[in-house]
Amino acid sequence: MNIKTRIADPSDALTIATIGRLSFRDAFARLFNSKKELQEYLDHAYNPAKIERSIHKENNVYFIAFVENVAVGFAKLKKNSLESKIKSVAQMELQKIYVLSYYHGSGAGAALMDAVVDFAEQIQPDYLWLHVHVSNEKALRFYLKNGFNISGKHFFTIGTQTFEFHMMCLPVAVMQPCSA
Repeated sequence: MNIKTRIADPSDALTIATIGRLSFRDAFARLFNSKKELQEYLDHAYNPAKIERSIHKENNVYFIAFVENVAVGFAKLKKNSLESKIKSVAQMELQKIYVLSYYHGSGAGAALMDAVVDFAEQIQPDYLWLHVHVSNEKALRFYLKNGFNISGKHFFTIGTQTFEFHMMCLPVAVMQPCSA
């Protein structure tokens, strides 16, 4: 399978918004008690104009993955993002990595992770960190396979629901694991 990644530009905003909306719904819709709150979150988080503004921010980097020239996934990095539970002043956050469910197992997720780690190694933060929902076992296995370790908990509220996440961390420019 021919898989390529590249840094996204503002013209990719609609594609990223569509992939994000579909992937988030596939992964998390079952967790929402209120379909209205889910829809409101999707409308806000995956609004193409919001994504375009986010792409323009200097602190953000988006990668987009293509399988046979079809956009199937994306990743979003915040180059400087401090998680207070990590004892370091140089941290990078992997905020999102989504691949359309039809393309799970295609290698697109691995290609995105490779692009993210390569980018992090150029910037040299102490740590790359992320949050993954505690019930997302497939993602958890993926991150563990890619060298991340669980190093804490995080809670995030959408509407009236609070969701529990694992905080995961990957040492980049240091030799010791995250200490939360």
